[in-house]
Amino acid sequence: MVYYLLICRSLTYAQRSAKALEHAGITAIVSRVPAGLSPSGCAYGVKLSAKHISNALVVLRNADLHPLKIFVQYADGNFNEVSL
Repeated sequence: MVYYLLICRSLTYAQRSAKALEHAGITAIVSRVPAGLSPSGCAYGVKLSAKHISNALVVLRNADLHPLKIFVQYADGNFNEVSL
């Protein structure tokens, strides 16, 4: 299964983002970002299913919660950055 990982600027923003997505009916999981994906080292993000990414970005934009980076995670575990 393919997932998206939205990197947030802090744990608080990741929690707020997940809450906004949950209110919109999108399942979101707050987690630590794997090493090497964040420019600042330790970071938190929100993981969600690929089928919800378009709606999720609209929800987050409307809530004024903007991810720093977006990565797609493939079934084999590899990540690729997606341009904002």
